[in-house]
Amino acid sequence: MKSVRGMTLLEIMVAVAILGILTSVAVVNFQTQLINQRENEATRSLWSSALAARQRAIATNQPVRIVVENNVAQADGSQRTVARWERLACGNTWDNGTCPMAACLSTTCRTNATCCNEVGQDIVLPRTMTATELNGLCFLPGTGRAVTNMACPQNAAIGPITARFLFSSNRARSVLSVEPLTGLSNVLDCDSQYVATHPETACTTP
Repeated sequence: MKSVRGMTLLEIMVAVAILGILTSVAVVNFQTQLINQRENEATRSLWSSALAARQRAIATNQPVRIVVENNVAQADGSQRTVARWERLACGNTWDNGTCPMAACLSTTCRTNATCCNEVGQDIVLPRTMTATELNGLCFLPGTGRAVTNMACPQNAAIGPITARFLFSSNRARSVLSVEPLTGLSNVLDCDSQYVATHPETACTTP
């Protein structure tokens, strides 16, 4: 009868080492895909929030701004960077010339709830993403015109508006481009073919 040869200790060690390498590669790939998915979802949510803010400014005849706040406490006890839109309260009820109220020019509604009549849903940003340049984007009452000022001045100068989204992962930068006269926005990936033929975008800025 033919004897069955077992595995030697060296062969077992080599097999375990190969299995460990393959497992590590799989884990890294999974983590990378998860990070990319979270960044994509956050980018889409910020774009959607900008569109919603513009609509609310037109519909309610009140200014609506987007704020990006650091170290916002979460239900799990962590501190995260959070973005959302805020519809600013007015000093009176008959016109929008007193929007926002003086006490709310540089204060978010998370700090002072009386500054807002309505707020959008919190968008918790991934730790690998920075969207600070979006802070203060404001859509003016009635028209939806866009300015970049937390005080939302209605007589602000009109010009191109861009807010870059930066990533510490291997993802290329994105930019939220806002047409100031209409307030309509679009997200551009900085490695896209469109950006390659439009050097005026903020993607060309280091």
